Amino acid sequence: MEKEKEAKKEVSEEEAPPKESETKKEDVKNTSKEGEDTAENDVKSSDKADKEGSDGEKEEDGEEKAEKSTDESADEDADEDADEDADKDEEPPLPTNEDGEVTVEELEKASKEELKSTIEKVADKAKKRDQGTEWVPRTRLGHMVRNGEISNMSQALSSGLPLREAEIVDVLLPQLADEVLDVNMVQRMTDSGRRVRFSITCVVGNGDGYVGLGFAKGKEVGPTIRKAIDNAKLNMIEIKRGCGHWECGCGNPHTLPFAVMGKCGSVEVHLKPAPRGVALSTGGIAQNILKLAGVQDVWGYTRGQTRTTRNYAKAVFEALRTVHRTKVSPGQLKELKIKVGVTGTSTVDFEAEARQQQQRRRR
Repeated sequence: MEKEKEAKKEVSEEEAPPKESETKKEDVKNTSKEGEDTAENDVKSSDKADKEGSDGEKEEDGEEKAEKSTDESADEDADEDADEDADKDEEPPLPTNEDGEVTVEELEKASKEELKSTIEKVADKAKKRDQGTEWVPRTRLGHMVRNGEISNMSQALSSGLPLREAEIVDVLLPQLADEVLDVNMVQRMTDSGRRVRFSITCVVGNGDGYVGLGFAKGKEVGPTIRKAIDNAKLNMIEIKRGCGHWECGCGNPHTLPFAVMGKCGSVEVHLKPAPRGVALSTGGIAQNILKLAGVQDVWGYTRGQTRTTRNYAKAVFEALRTVHRTKVSPGQLKELKIKVGVTGTSTVDFEAEARQQQQRRRR
């Protein structure tokens, strides 16, 4: 009986509803947890809003900075174009004598102030190009040019000092035209993949008795072209011109004074004087080099693999170097009316060249 009574009590206790105090405690706990959860959610939402606002401000600041940088770059380009136009307008004409002819003596009598102004212009251009670095001569010839002891390119080449600074040529020959003759891509296979390099051939000249040929190799095309142009300036030569054909006899320096030959590899180039009006009857590569050298009429004959542009250009340049090395007495210069170096008549339209360079920069 006692066991039955104890079992009934346990069943009654299990079936009895919970007390009101216990239910109230549980409700308070649940409400407190819900309040904490809502507070945490509010904090998280506020943090997200702050982050989004800061990101929006950063994006706006980045857009403003980009607009400012583009405006500054456009202003700098406009200033550079204006400076180049001003430099072109301020270029003085070549000095002449009483008869209106340009001679070496008149060029030597040119004022040193003009030479200093050209030096300052070249220094400014080098400063802009090299981002704040000014040209400081590192060789004896460079110091002589900077001090005004040497005023033209003929004196620099005849001084016997090596030409190792491209800025010397920029000072003494401010009007120079350059042209890329060949861009050759060379590939080399390695364990990690292919390695591509470029071989550039460039020619530089003033169209009036001075020309240079340069080569360079590099991984990028733009810097390699600039390097080839600098090498061409360091390889500058002075050529002789005259009227060497028996049919003409005009006495103007429009062709070569005598026949010459140049060779490189299998390519052999023969250049002969031609009468006025024949023009440059040679290949395309030879025409570009002779035009920048100031030769207007010539007959050419080639042998060998002329499709190799590098060897063809070297052969033509060696022929012109033969003209430079050939010794001619002062009496023969007067009798044959041979002109050395600058004569005042250029075969290059520098205004058109400047326009082409501006179009390349804009592209």
